[in-house]
Amino acid sequence: MKMKNRYLALCWSALCLVAAAPAVLAQDYTPVPVTISRSQISMNGRQYYAHIVLERQTIFGITKAYNVTEEDLYEANPMLKQEGLRSGTVIYVPVVSDRKEKVTAPAKETTEKEKPVTKEKTEAKEKTVVKETPAPKEKPAREKTVREKPVREKPVREKPAKETAPKTVEPKEGYVQHTVKWFENIYDVAAAYGVTPQQIMDANGLKSSAISKRQVLLIPVGETAKSTGQATAPSVTTTLVPEEAEKVHTAVTAPTVTEEKPVAAAEEKADADEPGIMDFPVAKGTAEIGLVMPFNANGKYSESNMDFYSGVLMALRDLEKEGVKTTLNVFDLQAGTPSAYQLNRNEVILGPISTADLTKILEVTDGRVPVISPLDQRAAGLADTHEGFVQAPSSTASQYAELARWAAEDRAREDRIILVSEITSEGSTAAATGIRNALRSAGASFEEASWTVGQGRSLPGALTSRLTKGGVNRIVVASEKEAFIGDIVRNLGILINQGYKIAMYAPSRVRTFETVDGSLYHQDDLHICSPYHADYDSEEVKAFVRAYRALYRTDPSQFAFQGYDLTRYFARMCAKYGNRWFRAIDREPGSGLHTDFRFEKVRNGSYRNTGIRRIRYNTDYSTTLVR
Repeated sequence: MKMKNRYLALCWSALCLVAAAPAVLAQDYTPVPVTISRSQISMNGRQYYAHIVLERQTIFGITKAYNVTEEDLYEANPMLKQEGLRSGTVIYVPVVSDRKEKVTAPAKETTEKEKPVTKEKTEAKEKTVVKETPAPKEKPAREKTVREKPVREKPVREKPAKETAPKTVEPKEGYVQHTVKWFENIYDVAAAYGVTPQQIMDANGLKSSAISKRQVLLIPVGETAKSTGQATAPSVTTTLVPEEAEKVHTAVTAPTVTEEKPVAAAEEKADADEPGIMDFPVAKGTAEIGLVMPFNANGKYSESNMDFYSGVLMALRDLEKEGVKTTLNVFDLQAGTPSAYQLNRNEVILGPISTADLTKILEVTDGRVPVISPLDQRAAGLADTHEGFVQAPSSTASQYAELARWAAEDRAREDRIILVSEITSEGSTAAATGIRNALRSAGASFEEASWTVGQGRSLPGALTSRLTKGGVNRIVVASEKEAFIGDIVRNLGILINQGYKIAMYAPSRVRTFETVDGSLYHQDDLHICSPYHADYDSEEVKAFVRAYRALYRTDPSQFAFQGYDLTRYFARMCAKYGNRWFRAIDREPGSGLHTDFRFEKVRNGSYRNTGIRRIRYNTDYSTTLVR
């Protein structure tokens, strides 16, 4: 009996499992919904969605959601075939609006007239026959057809639309034919031939800037292009988004543009004629940014550049929450230098990195759109030779000046400031000269002590003879050499043990020295001035790190912080002041998660950032962002 009951129980359990199996399987394989990204970028003339891959999303699901093919996805992301989809990564999905129109338009028309379509076609054929041999019984059908003409007006209007985009058009003298590719818009075509979108619209009788794939356009060339382009003002419209370009072309006439001055210089004169103009921000709430980087998207990409780009995308997400709609146009320098038309459509150009690449972009833009140097301190010299240039990383001279001011501000009556440097065969180093001049500019009284690292392990007499026990000895280190820094840190530790009060001031580069024990910096009460520092005790920084980890499955690097800070600052400036933002940045200081912005104008109208952060290594082994 027990065996029989156990057998029945087993059977009943098996039946329950079989019944529940579909539900279990359905839970395990429920597809993750794919939401169309709101972020669009323009890379090398093509429009893409920047889609962030979520856990358990598939290529099939993504292609269906965006109405693209797998081949489109692989072409835009060559690494997908080798690596596959990875959660948290960003992939590019081509924008194929023309393909969507071809799919949705017929479907909509069929839905509206699903039943009468066949009947109307039949009546139309009968109508042509009736003209030859009229029959009384066909009259009702003819009357019905006449009554339904208003219903048939929609397809009748569509026929000329197809005729405006034929596979071939009648060639004209002074024009060439261009067949539109799937990724091109009218702005790309205009840039390729060196004409304006308005000239193309006029030549083809277009009422809007919309064009479609495989459409054949007439492009004016030579004398025709010159004659048709006289009434346009491309320099005025380059900073506007495509939707606004058409309005400006019709509103601005030739007399408005009197000379081919760079926009920055022309606006500077207008600003002088209209005092107080920056007291009235336009508050337009939008920004268009061009990001120019050597991404090498089709090969082995730079990790630091991709970190910077990841920070930019994080900023776009947060800007949207603030109500700032930002358009990002991405250009990969590995694919070639963008054209002037592509660059000048933006309100600001972010990047590239190196001085050589920045010089190329500045030559192309010719001062018509501001160019931001995002990372390289050595590019600061370009502000003296080019208009429309903004050096975002603070210079070494700015760091030295802030360090000297800090030491001078901290000095009490009993304290002493001692400038220490290394004796070299070349004489005074650049660091020693720079910090010495900065101390003099700050009005600080100081003494100097110099020695060589190879003088032995004993305390240098040049230093001990200048110390005081009545106050704090503020040791300003004028060196960026690792061996000398290691030597001075060790000597200051000995002096502290002998009862001297020590505070050390040094350039920010000391943080990168691997042979120096970092705990000794806390012992010596190190003060440094740096253009970059993220305070991980700040709630804003903590929130950013959490969001970055959740999205990219890694911690943000300093490049990610810099991309985030720069994008937020300049997008907000564009949203607040429009294309006048360039003349306002010297009165609009800002503080990011990682960087401070304090811009000062140089002689030719460019700007340098002098924002420096003060960081103190406390004796309790904590680190404080002082300012």
